[in-house]
Amino acid sequence: MRLHCAFLYMVEALESYRKHWEEAAAITYQAAAEAGWNPPPAKWLRSRPIVFDAGLWRDFSDSLRLHAIPGDGAQSDQADEWVWWKESMQGLPVASGLKLRPGRERRAASHDFTHGTTGNGEAFAAALREHRDAVLSLPTLIANGDKAGIEDFLARVLPAIWPELADAIRASQDRQLVDDLLDEHESMLIWLAHMEIMFDAIPPAMYAYIAGAGGGTLMLELRLLLPLLLLCTGPVVDNVIVEIGERLEASLTGGHDGLAFDWAPEVFAESLVQFTRAADEVHKIGALRAEGREDELELPPTSRSGLATLKAAIHKDKSCRRCGSMGHRTSGPQAGTVDYE
Repeated sequence: MRLHCAFLYMVEALESYRKHWEEAAAITYQAAAEAGWNPPPAKWLRSRPIVFDAGLWRDFSDSLRLHAIPGDGAQSDQADEWVWWKESMQGLPVASGLKLRPGRERRAASHDFTHGTTGNGEAFAAALREHRDAVLSLPTLIANGDKAGIEDFLARVLPAIWPELADAIRASQDRQLVDDLLDEHESMLIWLAHMEIMFDAIPPAMYAYIAGAGGGTLMLELRLLLPLLLLCTGPVVDNVIVEIGERLEASLTGGHDGLAFDWAPEVFAESLVQFTRAADEVHKIGALRAEGREDELELPPTSRSGLATLKAAIHKDKSCRRCGSMGHRTSGPQAGTVDYE
């Protein structure tokens, strides 16, 4: 319920990006970068005039396409099933050559997101791009319960990208709990399916709006961190994602621009919180199942559905996750008051 609600609100917030991306993808990317949160007064435009890394976005779209709903190659008419990579990327050259006009005055960004949001610098961004195939494949390893592949990623790939995070995860990880969840499969799969359909919906233009030429780095950074939420049972990754959310929120203004471009990053920052909470809930499910086994309870059988199959089921189910009604969408988890006698 938590993740389904987050996804629906995210898709609604992305409407401006979706509309303009469908009309002209590369121009939308340019306009979003030009109007976005990049450091003033357009200093980054002078040093990095080519902002569209077409090769990176083609790789990303190919990765998403591999996990698409089987046989669903046509553009859906349903807004909450829209995915940006179904639009043709073939019109983009290796380097688009789009040059944003420097000197345009825009509001100051609270942070420089050129190399991502975690402040790890240019070497970190370069390492992310070098290992991008492995980063984009991590959700598949988790969905398939590939323990050997996950161990290789944590032992070899992650230290090459972010050694401090790799050490912290290993120090705080409950390995048995993670192994149990990989065996149980369904809880992690539901979480991953919602993460994938969320990324399906976010076109490159939103990353450009937040980070300009660093939009690709931001996307890879989030693709790395979110799956790691499932593999890290301590607060290490949660803290990093909370920090990212705070940096995004610090760059928000009180109002929205004419295209409502600001609304999507605002909703996305809140979605990150929901994904961290949902990951904690997945870990609690694993702990409860472990207790059940110790008490010799009969646990429900584990299904072995695939990521694409589950994504298809989520797309088709339009009912409210609270009451089953088809007349309204799921409302978000609400904080309430309990009266004790």
